Amino acid sequence: MMSRALTIIILLGTLIHAVGCQQSPGGAGIGEVVQVGTTKPSLFGVPEEYRTLHVDLEKCFDAPVSFSAQPDGAALGTQLEQGNIPYAILTAKEFAEISNPRTVTPLATAINGMGRPSRKAHIVVKAKSHLKTIKDCGGKRFAFGKYKDLLTDYAARAALQSAGIPLDKLLPELLPPPFAMEGRLYVQNDVPAKIVLDLTVNAGVVDEVVFANLPKSGGNPITGPSQDQFEIVGETLEIPETVVVAGPAADPQQSARLKAFLLNEAKSNAQLCKQMGIQGFAEPDAGAYEAVKKLLPKSR
Repeated sequence: MMSRALTIIILLGTLIHAVGCQQSPGGAGIGEVVQVGTTKPSLFGVPEEYRTLHVDLEKCFDAPVSFSAQPDGAALGTQLEQGNIPYAILTAKEFAEISNPRTVTPLATAINGMGRPSRKAHIVVKAKSHLKTIKDCGGKRFAFGKYKDLLTDYAARAALQSAGIPLDKLLPELLPPPFAMEGRLYVQNDVPAKIVLDLTVNAGVVDEVVFANLPKSGGNPITGPSQDQFEIVGETLEIPETVVVAGPAADPQQSARLKAFLLNEAKSNAQLCKQMGIQGFAEPDAGAYEAVKKLLPKSR
């Protein structure tokens, strides 16, 4: 049911996009619709987290703005490369899914709640545990975050493998999906609670932003875990935050205005930052996004 609803939403978004393209193929002149690609579908045309951004973009471009929903980064890359949309908002994973990323130009990277344009995840174990390094996690139950998430799954896998722990050396899971996938345990953002409350789970991966939001001490089964109940034994690769990109069909003057707005003005709009969960935008590092591609499965 959820999959069917998502498909319907994306199809509606595609229809809206098609109408917009008839008004403005590729880039847009003054007053023409500017298409912005995203993987966040919305029945109302504008994803909830982009509502304030939408208003500001229309002021920035002095033109109507339409969000075009696509299923993944590969589809967004195709739309950008073919000139069907001039701009897109991408996660690092979606950027890595673009088959030819050199056809797009990163304009600005979001700054997260820790004031940085990237984040990593901690490999943690129970405090005062006999486990002292990532390598000690071999043969143990290990809690991953979200299945196929770039940070708490793919980057965590890479950290384990770099430390000499192949995935088949973790204690295999017997639980059915969605609790276990491919014989591994996945608990979304509940890794800290899982490690504390489940005596059989010895270690796991925690987004550093999630970890930073835990209280320093005083954790208990009722109020939840605290940082002092864990020891950090390793870290994942840094993953860049959401990026706004321009495709080859983007108008250079529009792109310059958009970049200036994102870097200089967006941080002053408290509602925009709250909705997007950011503190503003910074200059992007294109190399950081391209480096993420090596974390994705080789079949891609």
